[in-house]
Amino acid sequence: MHITSLSIQDFRSLTLLNIEFTKNISILYGHNNAGKTTVLEAIYFCSNLRSFKQLSNAELINTLSTNFKISLKFSKKSLNNTIYIEKSIKSSKCLYNNEKISKKTLMNSFPCYSLVFGFNNLLLNDSSYRRDFIDSGMFHVEPKAYLALSSYEKTLRQRNYLLKTKNKKDIEFWDNELVTNNQSLSSMRSSYFNRLNKEFVKIISDLRADLPEIYEEISTLKMSYLKGWETDNFENELTHNRSKDFNSGYTSIGSHRSDILITSKGRPVKESGSMSTLVMSCLLVFLAKSNVFHVKHGYKPVLLIDDLFFGIDNKNLNTVIKLLIYTKGNIMVSAPNIYKDILEKISIDNSEIELINAGEF
Repeated sequence: MHITSLSIQDFRSLTLLNIEFTKNISILYGHNNAGKTTVLEAIYFCSNLRSFKQLSNAELINTLSTNFKISLKFSKKSLNNTIYIEKSIKSSKCLYNNEKISKKTLMNSFPCYSLVFGFNNLLLNDSSYRRDFIDSGMFHVEPKAYLALSSYEKTLRQRNYLLKTKNKKDIEFWDNELVTNNQSLSSMRSSYFNRLNKEFVKIISDLRADLPEIYEEISTLKMSYLKGWETDNFENELTHNRSKDFNSGYTSIGSHRSDILITSKGRPVKESGSMSTLVMSCLLVFLAKSNVFHVKHGYKPVLLIDDLFFGIDNKNLNTVIKLLIYTKGNIMVSAPNIYKDILEKISIDNSEIELINAGEF
């Protein structure tokens, strides 16, 4: 899958912009507030109908306008496609190849993953970010996962309501429902994680072979899945914790507590790793997620990476570039202007990369 062009009107700070993309890897560089991240947000909006930042859709409209428009063209499996979006405070229009499309269908038709380092680091945020990361990838390879997650969350809300209101009459029924739905969701998440980890391990193995001088902090990275409870028998553990749950007013174990843990040299990266190792770890698991999608569908989603070089040293910078090329996908990256000279040299040495100067927007 490859984005060929993007047109933006009155989206955030950009009043009018037309960009043609010719390479698989596009690096947008420039000073702060030049519009680099805004371009990535516009592309992401064409897949998810929202920003990857904590902004409402109304906040995405330029302050001097009453609506915004985005037109995106891309090719997928040799077919050309167009997405057109028009959004005002009171109304919205979303067309895929000139026909109306639902949000869920749009996400599947134009899959797009975002990775943001400046404010939303996957490993430094709470576990809900990592569950969302797992779930968004899982949804693309296992359609039934939508229903499994919805059923689990509905049951969990009902059980928590009983716990908060001290209603012991119906708790056994909802315990049984939670056990059933937890088994379904946990099984799907574990299955997806196994696929993800397989690709994660392969990428690191290939890195070791291609770059023998790679830092030990990167070469020893490992990933594990924490299911959300301690024993092998969820039902017994849930029953055992019932009194504690009534006292606290919420369910203490289950798939809503699951997490992924990444370690380097046997220690959690988020506690002991350098910023460079943190960035590399996030990038590797992100690329593994893209590879899992490719195995299932035969093409890769668009990858959007904001502030990729944030905290990266020169040695890992070269590793990052090699990883991007290794991925063989359509990747959009933003970078601060301080990397201009380095990036220009990199683009000369690598024909797969194009530089786009945000200062010319």
